[in-house]
Amino acid sequence: MIWRIIIISVLASYSIVVSATPMKCSLSGSADHFWFYQEQLVYESNQFVIFQNFKGRVVTQVDLITNQLIRTTYIGEPYDPKYQILLGSCEEAAHVLEFWTMSKTPYDH
Repeated sequence: MIWRIIIISVLASYSIVVSATPMKCSLSGSADHFWFYQEQLVYESNQFVIFQNFKGRVVTQVDLITNQLIRTTYIGEPYDPKYQILLGSCEEAAHVLEFWTMSKTPYDH
């Protein structure tokens, strides 16, 4: 009985850690880094994922095959409308998505 409780506890904590694993990305030619979390994911296909931040003012598209990212920021009211486009890459984007998918998989109790 105690082993069953231990195994369930380990699986539950593993699921929490896996879902909290961020996708780590950096900008080209810069020391700037961005971390994306499962809660920010708004679209996923076989090749691309899209993250949204700051009420849609920042949108990031990541290519799961090349690990390249493009981040578009809209800075508007109360400022003059301007767009900022940044390029970069992510570390093992597809692998992180696999972890996130595993965290959604229910385990038998």
